[in-house]
Amino acid sequence: MLGEDLANALIKHRQLIQSSKSTLNNDQVQASTLELVRLLKKSPSAQRLQVLPYERTYGILQTLQYFEQLRQFAQKRLTTTVEEDSSNREYFEEVRDREERAVAEQEQLKQKLKLQRVELQKAAGTIQVAEDRARGEVSEVQSSTQQSRAAIEGSARAQSEADKSSFQSDLDQVTKELAAARAELARLRQEHKDNEALLRKARKRAEQDVEVQIGEYDADVGAKEEELGKARAEYEEVLRQLQEYNRSWSEMYQERLEYEERERRLADQRFQAALLAVRQNRAARVIQSAWRAFKKAREAAKKKAKKLEKAKAAKKK
Repeated sequence: MLGEDLANALIKHRQLIQSSKSTLNNDQVQASTLELVRLLKKSPSAQRLQVLPYERTYGILQTLQYFEQLRQFAQKRLTTTVEEDSSNREYFEEVRDREERAVAEQEQLKQKLKLQRVELQKAAGTIQVAEDRARGEVSEVQSSTQQSRAAIEGSARAQSEADKSSFQSDLDQVTKELAAARAELARLRQEHKDNEALLRKARKRAEQDVEVQIGEYDADVGAKEEELGKARAEYEEVLRQLQEYNRSWSEMYQERLEYEERERRLADQRFQAALLAVRQNRAARVIQSAWRAFKKAREAAKKKAKKLEKAKAAKKK
């Protein structure tokens, strides 16, 4: 089908491939491949291989792809001039130099990053120490605040107990006066009842003797009415005094409650003001301490940067 020359070239090429350990950088295999490709191109019977009833394996497909790439590479090399080849070579050399410079700059940046990382770790340590100190001061402020609060609450409690005792004494006194007023009122009511009984008796006697003793009855009734008016006036006065005592006691009790509420608010305001002043002072000290530490770290960083710049300048010289 293919002819003797093409068949012999294929057999020779297969023997070279089987006998050689590697086909890469093998002059005999390359020469045989070129000869085989040349014969396949020239032979008119080579086209019959395309219509043979078999499927191409993966190895055959890779071989065809390699031959196609080899053809394109050869065509490109044949169509490329010396100037284009030299320009491509210069371009690749320039790219290589750029990559080398980029690698050098990358190493320098890594060194700078290491230095900055060390400085940041030092600054973080300083900030951590300042934070621990601030936390200690805050705990001290809290303990002192709790002690002052306990003292204020104790004094407020003592004052409240003293006020309660004085209020209780005043309440007892007012209660005694109220009891005395009530006793006086009961006595007056009893007298009033007695007087009413006497008046009823006198009225009965007067009714029995009305026709004969109208004059005496009028005189006696006038006297009794005057006494009744006085007794009623005294009774109304006692009632008014009792109402006044009740109103005075209610006002005193309300004033006492308002006084206790004002004292509690004032004590709370004084406590909050003292606590705010302590917190502000502590916060100011903490901020000043952190600012001093930050300034020292920044000055140290500036000095270090100046030393590095001087060292770089000396190296360049």
